[in-house]
Amino acid sequence: MNNVKLHFTEKALRLIAQKATAKNTGARGLRAILESILTEAMYEIPDVKTGSDRVDAVVIDEESVGSASAPGCGGKILRGEGALDRYLDETKLKDLAENAEASDRESQEGEGEVSSRAMSM
Repeated sequence: MNNVKLHFTEKALRLIAQKATAKNTGARGLRAILESILTEAMYEIPDVKTGSDRVDAVVIDEESVGSASAPGCGGKILRGEGALDRYLDETKLKDLAENAEASDRESQEGEGEVSSRAMSM
């Protein structure tokens, strides 16, 4: 109704399912979990604003959901035109950097193992 996008990350969907499973709930319990995550956004979105104050999207990530035993911080409200695209670009860059660091560490650990094997011969 308000032209606001709703984006769930894969990890967030898995955490929501884990919460529902931990509480042994059905569809109503799942609805309650989603309402608790989206409560703030549900009150923010109807306030029609323009420009940089306009709500462009709500992002639900693992931080928004929390863990199976603890509540999260709620949906992230993104404001301004194209805010969701900017957010997704930033998270992709962050993920690429983290993956590159992890692969560098793995390759450095692998090189250490090779040199130690060579010395032991």
